[in-house]
Amino acid sequence: MNKVNLKLATIVSLGGLLFGYDTAVIAGAIQNLSAYFALNSMETGWAVASALIGCMVGGLGGQYLTDYLGRKKTLLVTAWLILISAVGTALPQDFATFVFFRIVGGLGVGLASLAAPVYISEISAKEIRGKMSGLYQLMIAGGMLLVYIVNTLISELSPDVVWSVNQSWRWMFASEAIPAILFVVLLSFVPESPRWLVKKQQEARAAKVLMSINGADCPTGSMIEEIKATFQNSAGEALRESLLAPHNRRVVFAVLSMATLANLCGINAVLYYGNVLVESIGIASAKAAFWQQIIIGVAFFLAAAWAVKVVEKIGRRKLLLVGNLGCLISIVLLGILVWMQITSLWMLALIIVYILLFGGTVGPVLWIILPELSPNAIRDKLMALSVFLIWASNFVVAQTFPMMNDSPWLREVFNGGFPFLIYGFFCLLWFLLTLFFIPETKSKSLEQIGREMQRS
Repeated sequence: MNKVNLKLATIVSLGGLLFGYDTAVIAGAIQNLSAYFALNSMETGWAVASALIGCMVGGLGGQYLTDYLGRKKTLLVTAWLILISAVGTALPQDFATFVFFRIVGGLGVGLASLAAPVYISEISAKEIRGKMSGLYQLMIAGGMLLVYIVNTLISELSPDVVWSVNQSWRWMFASEAIPAILFVVLLSFVPESPRWLVKKQQEARAAKVLMSINGADCPTGSMIEEIKATFQNSAGEALRESLLAPHNRRVVFAVLSMATLANLCGINAVLYYGNVLVESIGIASAKAAFWQQIIIGVAFFLAAAWAVKVVEKIGRRKLLLVGNLGCLISIVLLGILVWMQITSLWMLALIIVYILLFGGTVGPVLWIILPELSPNAIRDKLMALSVFLIWASNFVVAQTFPMMNDSPWLREVFNGGFPFLIYGFFCLLWFLLTLFFIPETKSKSLEQIGREMQRS
């Protein structure tokens, strides 16, 4: 494996660690935070989902930063925004201030979720691109596991209930400053994306980066010419591609549909509200819920590590099909058990199976295949819109889960099982989308994939 490629992908994947850390820190903090600010169920949803407003704005607006500043500088902006958020969410005296800094952190996470996968995809050789891009999802899972452990340790250090309500959640949010500072420092060792440099007509710099990644004997001239052709029309002039152009319709539909369905399958209801969930369906007490959240985090991380190992062998499409179907079966079974009020450790087992399936298939493949399917000329635009839709659907799940979970009518009719049945329906839609619209992309160059998708 190319060591330089691995080093760069690992450093940039720390943006994924911040993504996972920032989005999952709320899982351990939400109950004491809600008690401190005396939040109702809608406000509790807003405490979680407010960060996703920033993620949507960061993802959608990030196309301009990644195009104007480049991938590397955009990642630096990401790290600083998350660092500011970590400090800001640890110190507020009122709920409005807390929400403001949650949104600031969301801006950073939204930018990271656009710039990091694009950068990794653009610097990786086609033979190992899946593994390198898979590191991003592995870091997301690693960030979640890390913060679950940190949250649990802080909860165990709590001397009494008053300290827990007033202070524990502050330390949970403040802890994110450490990985954010590390990311700022390590980004100084990362070069700019060669494809962005070619787009900006800085071909000499692009050649140096390509040689530093692939070795001095790599055919930089032919590589640059192939990349350049995707940014030019037949007359050699710069392309001004539209997402609505007829030859882009299939790829735009496939990418945006996948982005929309990714979070509607319910993964973040489990990851964000894990502590609340296992308590509400009777699996664990408040203290035990923290430790069971670590079990969930370990399952998610191990699944992502397995995906990184096998994605080049099995392929993206097969992993998506197996994962979609498995997630559908496990989340629907969980919903039925909750509906029937069959409370047992089998529920926790189903949650872990669901997380293993998602974390080992559709989760990592999503971040690998979205930038792969997006042609060079429209990658910034299409990825920005995709990231916006990922976070928009995430917002819907984060905001509506506590409302559905606490609804007296839904509780009376479904006994808490309704959300999981809805998530199962979206898993089915994602399976059908993959079956009929998503091609295999392994071992193909980005330029080849772009040409094939635009011919479809």
